[in-house]
Amino acid sequence: MTTQSSTPSTRSGQNGLAIAALVTGIVGIVFAVLFAIIGLALGLVAVALGIFARRSGTQRGQATAGVATGAVAVVVAIVNMVIAYNILT
Repeated sequence: MTTQSSTPSTRSGQNGLAIAALVTGIVGIVFAVLFAIIGLALGLVAVALGIFARRSGTQRGQATAGVATGAVAVVVAIVNMVIAYNILT
């Protein structure tokens, strides 16, 4: 009789910070269009997580993508704030 482990096996080389940076960056882009201040904050968090993940992790591609999406979120949020300021004043 064979027994199966009930605990899930983890994949070798997976970097949770890189995945978190990528997801936070994507969500930051969406919020940068809708609510600029939230998108700006999420973009900054994504950049910070991505930089930290690149230094300590194995999945450098996902970490780089997290930095890139975070930077896009920051830029879109700032542009959105500038446009809103010019329209409202």
